[in-house]
Amino acid sequence: MGKSKKSEGDIFQSVPHILMDTIATYPDRNAFLFRRGGRIVSMSYREFGDLVEDLAHGLAAIGLKRHDRVAILSENRVEWAIVDLAVMSIGGIVVPVYQTLSPDQIAYILMDSGVRVIFVENRYHYEKLMQIQEQLPNLKTILTFEPIRNVNGPTTVFKRILRLGDKHRAARPGWFKRTLNKINRDDVCSIVYTSGTTGDPKGVRLRHSGFIENIVNTETALPLKYDDIFLSFLPLSHLYERVAGHWTPMYRGCCIAYARSISTVVEDMQVLHPTVLVSVPQFFDKITAGVHRKISDSGLIRRLTFQWAEKLGNRLAEGRREGKNHPILKSLRPLARKLVFSKLYRYLGGSLRYPISGGAPLPRKTARFFEAMELPIIEGYGLTETHLVVTLSPMENRKEGSCGPPIAGVSIRIADDGEILVRGKTIMNEYHNAPELTASVIDSDGWFHTGDIGFLDKDNYLTITDRKKNIIVISSGEKIAPAPIETKLKDSPYIDEICLIGDGQNFISALIVPDMEAILHWSRKEKLPYEDLEELLPSLELKRLLKYEINLRQKQLAWFERIKKFVVLDHPLEIRKGELTPTMKVRRAVLEGKYWEEIDRMYDSEPEKK
Repeated sequence: MGKSKKSEGDIFQSVPHILMDTIATYPDRNAFLFRRGGRIVSMSYREFGDLVEDLAHGLAAIGLKRHDRVAILSENRVEWAIVDLAVMSIGGIVVPVYQTLSPDQIAYILMDSGVRVIFVENRYHYEKLMQIQEQLPNLKTILTFEPIRNVNGPTTVFKRILRLGDKHRAARPGWFKRTLNKINRDDVCSIVYTSGTTGDPKGVRLRHSGFIENIVNTETALPLKYDDIFLSFLPLSHLYERVAGHWTPMYRGCCIAYARSISTVVEDMQVLHPTVLVSVPQFFDKITAGVHRKISDSGLIRRLTFQWAEKLGNRLAEGRREGKNHPILKSLRPLARKLVFSKLYRYLGGSLRYPISGGAPLPRKTARFFEAMELPIIEGYGLTETHLVVTLSPMENRKEGSCGPPIAGVSIRIADDGEILVRGKTIMNEYHNAPELTASVIDSDGWFHTGDIGFLDKDNYLTITDRKKNIIVISSGEKIAPAPIETKLKDSPYIDEICLIGDGQNFISALIVPDMEAILHWSRKEKLPYEDLEELLPSLELKRLLKYEINLRQKQLAWFERIKKFVVLDHPLEIRKGELTPTMKVRRAVLEGKYWEEIDRMYDSEPEKK
């Protein structure tokens, strides 16, 4: 028997109260699956709750008080979730820190937020802290998830705090419940630093009530089952994974399974059999490209069978969108499912029912491929400043290119300049230590100015066009939104990333990262005389291929939107180099600064005439 739906009037007091409610209802259900010592182990909600309570007692025993800031610097692991809930349970404020940040960036966040205690995973993260120790006068305690030998610093291993908490708990029966019930719904429980595409990160002050509204209303729009399994591999330091991939499944008593790493996700899916996958478009793009490459290398019969099934799937998907029946095509679906669709389903673990994409636009070719294979991807839109979700595509009524209507309790309005404005109970309190910045984005009527450009259709479905600050204005005055053009061009199997350039110039150019696997595969198939990427990347043949791919996809664009020149970059963009945000958005300003010489050379001469 599943847990009954919460009515609108049945409101939780805090995020930890959601967990306590689930523990009371499903104490023995698996909360987590993860690898330890080469094998998969499970942890029930009762066991998880006991560890949260022990750690809360342990933190109190070392002097942590209400409203104290506690940072977490670690890869995804169950200890991350334990710390998160334990700190909030005693009224503390959690400050997640991306493990890919440089020491100086970490120092900025810890200083700005006033962190007193930090949890780190291992020696790698600990040594980052040691480089900036003198800049952190407020940091009193470093707690480590893994033992670190031969260190000179104030460190304590996580397990010792749990043992200390166990003693504190035994001496103070009822303390945890009393402390938990002192939390006010509107207390700030987390300061999350945004990973924006420009400028310093901003600390967003978020409260229990905003998260509760978001979790309950998101789950209402996309109902979960008690036996759903979520696969966790996006960083918990980002709100997307923390809210959508952890707290929302906890609300329904689902299981959270940890992938070993982002590079092993498909292998882990085949072992853990997730039913829900919270991801970014890049993952789904890689699956799509990989399947098509594999099929192109197959025998004739297999290629023709796949092409027939994909075409059938696309026709059926179009029929659903247009309200057409197509009875003859439907009669062929079981055969296509048996011969083709089921193979992709098994490849992704055999149980997936909710592939969810957020953080960036989903390329049309990828969306259509998954829909044709009977695994339609659910798209959503959200921001840190809105406690995450703003809109979500309904499972049974999706629209291509749209991220769906607003969830309950959220209103959207489009400003005269096309900017998306959001209002509701999930809008942030403020930016930390930045009252002027807060006033610049939340107007007197309570509308939060997102900085995104988009439009609402007649059914109140939202489509995102671009970031307002990304709009390119060329010298002739025409305005260009780069994101839809970049998404269109990434439909090419040979383009992994593309960044349009041209503000103030007389034409549009681009920085292009090829799909390295795809171009190597193409080179070998064409029997080109290049042994490796180092020789292939600067070749004229590759430039001709990319030019053909670009021209093929920009025929319908206005003259001023078309790319006239491009530079091929010789490496994939990386988060640790600052080229991508943790949710895989391109940092345009970083690339423009890094490749200014190559960009200047593109504009030294006029483009070729067609």
